[in-house]
Amino acid sequence: MKSDNERRQNDSLNESMAFNPYVKPAKSSRSGPIFTVHPYPTKINYRAIVPFILAHTKPGDVVYDSFAGTCNTGFAAAACFKPDRSLLADLGPTDYSKVMWGARNAVCVDLGVLPTFIGRTLLKEIDIDAFIQEFNKTMSSVEGNWGWMYETVDDGGNPGILRYSFLSDFIVCSRCGSETKFIDLFVDLDRGVFLDSAVCESCGAPISAKDATRAHEVIYDDLVGEDRSVTKRRLFRVFGKTHRRNWTRDPIDQDREVLRRIDGVLLSGMSSAIPILTGVPRWGEMYRSGYHSGITHLHHFYTRRNFLALSALYEATSLMSPEFRDHFLLLVSSYNASHSSLMTRFVFKKNSSVPVVTSGQPGALYVSGCPVEKNVFLGVRKKLRELSAAVAEIKTWRPRVFVFTRAAQNSGLEAGSVDYIFTDPPFAGNIQYSELNFLSEAWLGSYTDNRYETIVSRYQGKDLTAYEKLLSDAFRENCRILKPGRYMTVVFHTRSDEIWRIVQRSIINSGFEIVDSSILDKRQASFKQTLTVGAVKKDPIIVARKPTGLVDSSPPEKPSSIEFFLRRRLSILERDDVIERSSDYLFSRYIGACLASGLEVNVSADEFKRRLERIAELREGVWHLRDSEK
Repeated sequence: MKSDNERRQNDSLNESMAFNPYVKPAKSSRSGPIFTVHPYPTKINYRAIVPFILAHTKPGDVVYDSFAGTCNTGFAAAACFKPDRSLLADLGPTDYSKVMWGARNAVCVDLGVLPTFIGRTLLKEIDIDAFIQEFNKTMSSVEGNWGWMYETVDDGGNPGILRYSFLSDFIVCSRCGSETKFIDLFVDLDRGVFLDSAVCESCGAPISAKDATRAHEVIYDDLVGEDRSVTKRRLFRVFGKTHRRNWTRDPIDQDREVLRRIDGVLLSGMSSAIPILTGVPRWGEMYRSGYHSGITHLHHFYTRRNFLALSALYEATSLMSPEFRDHFLLLVSSYNASHSSLMTRFVFKKNSSVPVVTSGQPGALYVSGCPVEKNVFLGVRKKLRELSAAVAEIKTWRPRVFVFTRAAQNSGLEAGSVDYIFTDPPFAGNIQYSELNFLSEAWLGSYTDNRYETIVSRYQGKDLTAYEKLLSDAFRENCRILKPGRYMTVVFHTRSDEIWRIVQRSIINSGFEIVDSSILDKRQASFKQTLTVGAVKKDPIIVARKPTGLVDSSPPEKPSSIEFFLRRRLSILERDDVIERSSDYLFSRYIGACLASGLEVNVSADEFKRRLERIAELREGVWHLRDSEK
């Protein structure tokens, strides 16, 4: 329910749209072949963007995204080509007769080499059947030369293939100096839990998993050409397959013999030594002195076996037909980024003691004390199905999407040439994109120019002031290229009131007026949203308009205080509205109300919840005003 003032405030916005996609929270799932074909972080599913494009544009219009990532705004614009009511299912009752289906043009700009490579490649037309034939031929050739690295035997001596293996770091006791496997100390395989603490098996001293000291050993690095100190790590458990039977066992001499043979293959014959980022030992914002100790070059993030496997695959790309190379690189990059490095891990699901092998933590460069080494060749083959499904879906749209690797502050477009902007800027220091992308871009041979990367980073010398300038310059460029009277939708999340003020100032000072707000519900929180201080699970959506010179005669009702806003909001919501009565949604609605009213956001999410608790109480999991506040 909306007040009269709120209705009047949104009249011009509603009149400009075929329907209103902001009434209900937009929902973004983490599924579908286009979403899952590559594990790039913080994506918004294109299906969640389609309603905004359909509402704000007509066929032939130009849609723009200045922080496009893997170009999901472009996919959304392309998906408008043919009627598909399932794309509007989350909107509730909608007058479909006003929806104008048809092709839109899209321009997607992002600074990152990796994300624009992903988007550009997926949008490239390809004969998928011919690609599959050449893919299988190339994989068979590589496996013929290098498949021996993953050959093994089961516990009966029958030949098989390694699916994956568990490794374990060694931990040094600070009291007696004895070494114990991390997995023996901090992983209870019988109960299926990770332990926060343990005691030394030799002297009984307490050891914390968080502060445990890893043991080191000196090895000769033949790619760098010098001795180096590395984390001491050994094979702990082997998981294989013989015919159709999966099996597991402890390491045996045959496994160690294969590893010795791998050690005999010179890396210098396959690759060159690539320093990580700055090339200094503490190489970036995401460097951690514990689990990154000894990691100074690209190949240090991999086991020797998997680095050789990836090197062979990337080398084989040059022998493929030119029209298929990028799609092959996309598949290898996808598996490389999430499953091929030492960041791959295992977890335990609730009420289960069976370890589940999963990817590295999205948005992080975390190396656990018991990494998982997966069979790269098997993994890349499995990614083919996702790529085939994504290509088939995109082919039905006849996309008209243009992808550029450039800074958001310089679009390269003419003034007043864009009809609508949908964008999802970096959330200050939440994700260090250029550092995360390095492991993939190094294999592609091209790197993100991070001078205009719109983030907060000590290592790039970017504080909140620098972040605000970069964000303001990006929004100012958006305002320049947008037609007067047209709209920009911005998705953003943070728990910091200071950063919200930066976002507000950046939008307004660039020439926009903020006219409305809504919420994007990603349904399943990302890893960073789950663990990062400063992240919220529901992303506010800000609607801004480029003025035409007319002044709105009916300004929005301003929330004079948090308590005023909460009393009003909770008194008009339906009593059983579980979603809108959650603290996440109430905070997001408050942010939107402040931004639309021109008020500074001067409260954090934690303080907002404390204020909520003073005047409201939880009843069956939802917030209601206390009787004394009604």
